[in-house]
Amino acid sequence: MEIWAKGITKIIKVPDLGMTPARVNRRTGVMEISVRHMRNMPVAHRLFVMLHEQAHVELQTTDEVKADAYAFKKYADMGYSLKESVKALTKVLNDKNPEHNWRMYLSLKRAEQYDLEFNGNLKFAR
Repeated sequence: MEIWAKGITKIIKVPDLGMTPARVNRRTGVMEISVRHMRNMPVAHRLFVMLHEQAHVELQTTDEVKADAYAFKKYADMGYSLKESVKALTKVLNDKNPEHNWRMYLSLKRAEQYDLEFNGNLKFAR
């Protein structure tokens, strides 16, 4: 029986990961972050990306939407800006990719729902 990581065990900075700012091995919990991507990213966006990768390990999932939702909830509960949570995701996804467009849409909807439930903001309520 193979033992899988329950959380992030190590973070390694690498010069470049191609199109992605970070990735994680769900079995070992080792996260790699791309220095090229992260150096120009606001700190709050870096956190969101790392929470997304953490989700893959803690949930043991390859589902990007589930990882996005997990990262969003942690990020928002820590008091970070809902607007920045959406921006963090949209800055790293490709708007030419239909799956990425769906994830960006869900990110916006997640932020609107959280704002309604926790802040009482009715602006987007229908």
